[in-house]
Amino acid sequence: MNQDILAQTLLVIQAERIHGGFNTSSAWVDRLVADAGEEQLAERLDAAIGDTWPWEVVADLFGLLTWQTSDNGADLSDTTDDWLREGTNLRRIQIALHGEAYPFHDRAEMVQVLEGIAQRFPEVADRCEELITSRNRMKD
Repeated sequence: MNQDILAQTLLVIQAERIHGGFNTSSAWVDRLVADAGEEQLAERLDAAIGDTWPWEVVADLFGLLTWQTSDNGADLSDTTDDWLREGTNLRRIQIALHGEAYPFHDRAEMVQVLEGIAQRFPEVADRCEELITSRNRMKD
C-alpha cells in the first residue's frame, strides 16, 4: 500500500469533513483502492494507519470505501462486524459503530453485541443505544 496515497487520502477526507461534502475525497479513495486492492482492506488499513489519525477520519474513509469497492463494502462490513464481536479495541469499535449501515445482518446479534460493548466501553454506550433504538424501529 502506497503510504503517500493513503496519507493524502486521509488529509483530503479530514479537510472535507470539516467543510462538508466529500467531493475530492472520492477520487482519492478510488486511487487508494486501485493501488492497495480490496482483499482484507480493512485490516491492512487499520495496520497502516494505526493511531496516527482520528478515528472519525478513518470511519469516514471506511464509509467512502463502502460505496467505492466492488462488493459495496461487504468485506469491509464483515471485518468491522468481527471487530465488534471481539469487542476489545475501542478505536476499532468506534470506527465500526460509525459505518454506513447497521452492524450485523442479524438484529438480535447486533443488540447482544452492542449491549456488551456499551457495558465495557461507556464512551460508546450512547452510540450503541442509538443504533439499537433506530434498528428496532425498522423491519428487517
